[in-house]
Amino acid sequence: MINKIKALKNISTSSIVNKEFLIEKDGNIEIYYAPFDYVNSKAKIAIVGITPGLQQMTQSFQAIKDGKSLKEVKDLSSFKGSMRTTLIKYMDELKINKILKIKSCESLFNLDSKYLHTTSLVKYPIFDKGKNYSGANILKKKILLEFIEENFLKELKILQNSIIIPLGNTVSSTIDYLNTKHQLNLKCFLKGFPHPSGLNVRKNVQFKDNKKEMLKLLSN
Repeated sequence: MINKIKALKNISTSSIVNKEFLIEKDGNIEIYYAPFDYVNSKAKIAIVGITPGLQQMTQSFQAIKDGKSLKEVKDLSSFKGSMRTTLIKYMDELKINKILKIKSCESLFNLDSKYLHTTSLVKYPIFDKGKNYSGANILKKKILLEFIEENFLKELKILQNSIIIPLGNTVSSTIDYLNTKHQLNLKCFLKGFPHPSGLNVRKNVQFKDNKKEMLKLLSN
């Protein structure tokens, strides 16, 4: 697949969201390849989203065209703008920076990236009727649940001693499901961590409601 990306004349929606990169399809749900395969097995923090969107997919294809490594692709596509700012604020409030002995979790996205692994329940982009998939009813969609249990579960097992930060309720409930079903005994799963998106108007309320329990988990 990497060679196919390098062979593309240009990076556009039509050149990347096409049958050359289609991995699986079931009804309106389609999973396309994107170069998000790198796993930082020594990470102390794992941040988990639902799935990359078209924008991240486009950036990742361009990064490969520009000669970047799979690790660099991950680093370049990790949470931008206000979302990253909020994420750093929450992590520092939970004193994760103190646990890692760093000044602020901001450096996880540059100088201290060796401590961080970013991933998604489905590491490749999902489209529902051609649009970015929102995560609705993810455990009820056979194609997605099977993909998660065949792929993401392996990552969870590698990182089960890391601090696992789920971005939002959908990711929380899915990891909770896997943790129980497969008896993973995740060491520090911050269940209830809010999605830091600007679209999540309740994020600060959710963080405040769950902060005490998350700090308790982190202190163990």
